Amino acid sequence: MGPLADAGEGREVKRLGLAAALAAASAAGVPAAADGQEVWLAEEPRSEAQAALEAFLEAGGFTVWTTDTVLARGDTVPEAVLLLEGTARIAGRIEGDLYVVDGDLFLRSGASITGDVVVLGGGFYDSDVAEVEGAVTYRPNEPLRVRPTRGGFEIIPEIDPDPAFEFDGTYGFHLPTYDRVNGLAFPVGALARLSAVPGRPELAGGITWIPARGDVDYRLHNSWLLGERVRLGLYATSATVSNDNWIRPVWYNSLAHFVAADDVRNHYDAKEFGLELEWVSPEPPVWEDAPRWRVVVAGGREEAESVRRRNVTVLIGGEYTNAVEWFEPALFINSGSIWFGRLGFDWAVAGRGGHMAFGLAAEAGFEDDIRRIEVGPAIPGTPNIPPRLYDFLLLEGRFSLRRVTPSGHAVEAFAIGRLDVTGLLPEQRYSTIGGIGTLPTMPLRGLRGPRLLYAETTYAIPLLGDAALGGLDAFARGSVGGVGSEHGDFDLYGSIQGGLALRMWDFRLEFGAAAGSTAEPGDPGLIGFVEVRTRRSARPGRMPPPR
Repeated sequence: MGPLADAGEGREVKRLGLAAALAAASAAGVPAAADGQEVWLAEEPRSEAQAALEAFLEAGGFTVWTTDTVLARGDTVPEAVLLLEGTARIAGRIEGDLYVVDGDLFLRSGASITGDVVVLGGGFYDSDVAEVEGAVTYRPNEPLRVRPTRGGFEIIPEIDPDPAFEFDGTYGFHLPTYDRVNGLAFPVGALARLSAVPGRPELAGGITWIPARGDVDYRLHNSWLLGERVRLGLYATSATVSNDNWIRPVWYNSLAHFVAADDVRNHYDAKEFGLELEWVSPEPPVWEDAPRWRVVVAGGREEAESVRRRNVTVLIGGEYTNAVEWFEPALFINSGSIWFGRLGFDWAVAGRGGHMAFGLAAEAGFEDDIRRIEVGPAIPGTPNIPPRLYDFLLLEGRFSLRRVTPSGHAVEAFAIGRLDVTGLLPEQRYSTIGGIGTLPTMPLRGLRGPRLLYAETTYAIPLLGDAALGGLDAFARGSVGGVGSEHGDFDLYGSIQGGLALRMWDFRLEFGAAAGSTAEPGDPGLIGFVEVRTRRSARPGRMPPPR
């Protein structure tokens, strides 16, 4: 018989076997299983996770579930389980491993798995109060499909070739951005690749249209694979950039500025071209808490200049009261060109109990033709400020941590530091601090300098919901930070915060109060706030992004 007949016969066998299994399960009060069915991989394993699945299948001694299944609290399966193309909701006990292929797994309160949990090509919805004695592996993008055949089930790797052309975002459009320099900006982009050519070259490009400035920014990136884990790239960009991206993500900064003129970032214009080399870690082994790391080396040239603030529309309040004020630069920097070299390393590990990550970076700059921009329009007859040497070495380090305690409470920590080791740092590399997101009781962007230190720790107690998925939390946070000058002065400021937070995964809407350091005499240092927070990144901010 042909392949189609074999497949049809397999489906019929599957339906008959499942009907009998369902009847037996209903009588016994346990989930339906398709025992006695053979399951095998159609091809040689293509990843560590597939190799683990093959070893599990060859060892045998497991129950096969092929339909949506509920294991209720108090029910026990006395052996390992393999779920194929179904949904399992587990509140009972499985005495062995639990493998899921192209299906969805929900672990509920009271669930107990004595072995490993491996989810390949499906969804995994965990619970912090579920018990898993072994390792947890979650590979949602593992390309595996299940096909009934010859009285059993064949697991087929389905690897779709990368398309020769694809748009960024949604049909090429990214979310628009909004700030006090550009107003509304519309980014679009696309990527082309030649997968059949040695090195699998890719060309990514895009533009950002800024109607208020009558300007267009651009980005071009050409990369080649030198090996499976090494990539060489050439790039050229023109963009409005900031050193303060670590405080809030771009989408939130845009929304906050449009709604309440609450723009936490300093912006300047930068044009860059350069060469970068990226080396990444291999695919992690079966254990989900295996670390991932990345090393980037880059070099090139940057041309920086200030851009003017704009009196853009906001819904609540306004930033500027007269034309002269908003005509001034958004950030006073040392305009000019810099040759730079960068080295970055980041490392991250994630598991059921949380994540930990850190990043280290160094940047060296070399230039002898850079000058301080003047305030306001040029005045005829005023002397030019002579150029100064701005050769420098800048170091940066970041750390982030999230852990869930056995009681379901969550502990989060974040720290960032920047230090100008030698030379004179140009002001476009300065850091800022102050305002909600860092030290709420300090003025927004109130502290600025070449050296930065900031750290915070948050303790959250779930009042409703689940610590991993979402709910209502009560939280307390301590923050400390400051910036230093090139003369060595460095003062630290602090605040304590607390309140309630509506949370979904890493997104938090906080309602709270803060008390702490202030910059004005007589200020009581006590405010109420509403804040949206997301997980802070441990990736060094000036390193090129991974591809």
